[in-house]
Amino acid sequence: MNWDAIGAIAEVVGGLGVIATLFYLSIQIRGSNRIASAQSRQSMSEFASAISRFRAENADRYARIATGGELSAGDREFQYWSHMQMLIYGETHFHQYQLGLMPESHWQGFASFLVSYIESKGFEDFWNREATSFSQDYTAWINDQIKARGNK
Repeated sequence: MNWDAIGAIAEVVGGLGVIATLFYLSIQIRGSNRIASAQSRQSMSEFASAISRFRAENADRYARIATGGELSAGDREFQYWSHMQMLIYGETHFHQYQLGLMPESHWQGFASFLVSYIESKGFEDFWNREATSFSQDYTAWINDQIKARGNK
């Protein structure tokens, strides 16, 4: 066996090593992506739990706002931050879906919930003042939902 043959064998072994390394890395990247997606969903679930807890702790205020009666300055402030909180949460979902980090079925369920939220008392006034606080694509989506609801 001469040096050329040994060099050729070394190249083949090196090439196989590169292929094995790429295969291993692809498995690691896929696993890492799954973990990142799960962490993203977990974070969104924790956000949803915080909103639910906030709403449960303030159920009396939500009931007062929902009846449409006379609201105190504190009730109006509460309503403002309730809308802001829900829309920030909605924007997070929207962008997670746009980035492909949320399945269509999860987004559709949440989108239906958000569309029904748009009909809540005081939302229109809030949106007219604060729409520019959100990203353009999310704002466009909300505006489309408002238009669609207005046409029904």
